[in-house]
Amino acid sequence: MLQHEGFLPPQSRQAEESVLGALLIDNSAFDQVGDLLQPEHFYDPAYRAIYRSVASLIRQRQVADTITVMEAGQHDLPTLNELAHAVPSAAHIRGYAQIVFDRWQERELMRLGSAMVEEAVRPGKAPAEKIDAAMSQLTGLGEKRGHVVESVSLDHATVAFLDWMQAEAEGRTTVMSTGLANLDRILSGGLRAGELMVLGGRPKMGKTALTLTLARGMAAQHGVLLLSQEMPVIELMLRHTASLGCVDLNALRRPKELDSEGWSRMSEAVERMRDLRMILDDQRALTLLDVRRKVMAAKRRGPLGVVIIDYLQLMAGDGDNRNQELDRISNGLKAMAGEFGVAVIVLSQCSREADKRHGPPVMTDLRDSGAIEAAADIIALLYREHAHPLGVKTDENRQHAQLEIVQRNGAPGTINLKWTGEFQLFEDWEGPAPRAGKKRGGREEEGLR
Repeated sequence: MLQHEGFLPPQSRQAEESVLGALLIDNSAFDQVGDLLQPEHFYDPAYRAIYRSVASLIRQRQVADTITVMEAGQHDLPTLNELAHAVPSAAHIRGYAQIVFDRWQERELMRLGSAMVEEAVRPGKAPAEKIDAAMSQLTGLGEKRGHVVESVSLDHATVAFLDWMQAEAEGRTTVMSTGLANLDRILSGGLRAGELMVLGGRPKMGKTALTLTLARGMAAQHGVLLLSQEMPVIELMLRHTASLGCVDLNALRRPKELDSEGWSRMSEAVERMRDLRMILDDQRALTLLDVRRKVMAAKRRGPLGVVIIDYLQLMAGDGDNRNQELDRISNGLKAMAGEFGVAVIVLSQCSREADKRHGPPVMTDLRDSGAIEAAADIIALLYREHAHPLGVKTDENRQHAQLEIVQRNGAPGTINLKWTGEFQLFEDWEGPAPRAGKKRGGREEEGLR
């Protein structure tokens, strides 16, 4: 730890004494600090040992007073007597404990800083590896915030619930519209901070195009961070331009052949994009740490409401096998959504089994679906009859798509979307859905939906 002569690391002897004194006069106060403080959080070695003895006795449902604590750890009795008189009551023990914890975090930050200085000049590793290791350590320290959520009584919960209901009724809401009215309807208004939405489907169904549609719809009012591990930024811009300007994507890829109307529409699309609050990123093989770092950087640039990741199976993680890696990634993304107060949309591939069966995919078609189902608040499975290998292809269903919705906090359902392939654009479907095709006896026939 970086020090100089006469320097004392961050500490609060008074707070440490007050915590121990409060516990000695009221063992029940341990319920307020046991989830926050560990022995190593105390700076004074003697106080560290006393807290360990007190905690051990209380957890064994034994009385922890000056005599029993002295016997349990061979502690100095006069010191224990002084601690027992350090505070008149245990009423403010949580505040004292928070001070002890905060000073420990500051000491740990100093220790990590010193370790980073030593690591920075040590040969053998690339600077990028050293930076990633430092970020990982700092993130780990930051996650030990010490601000534990307290339990609340039903009457306090009722007051909070009524306040929330009033805010929703008055339109003071944190719900983020997706830009698709039919999707907003089934999601009770849209996405919410802390939610994890998984958008699944087989290749060629239009998952990325739907994601970009959602990104544009939400970026009109909320900051959006779009992490694309499959398409470079230029390709994303081509697709945004095609959708916003109603310009054929293939024509945009051949600008020498673009006519004056095409250039005019492209210019209009670019102007419309200037009003969207969106950050694009095309780094490949993202780790959870990479995502957290990019989210923090985006939040420094301005308000952030939505993080979109394309797609889950391209992310890198730690684990003994791929299932374990994706389990950690899925749960890590869900935890990150709550920690940073953002909604997270992550794309996921469906297995090949979905191509062997006629009809929309189901949740078990998601690759490594167990981890995804457990973490997700919303699962949306995209299907286009016209694009399915076994689908019945008609003029009526050429532009039709459907999204099968399963959600933790709402009813399941199906929404209908309009797909315009040349513009890579999804919109709300107007009117009744087309009749679904059925296969019978090896022939394609039409059946009523």
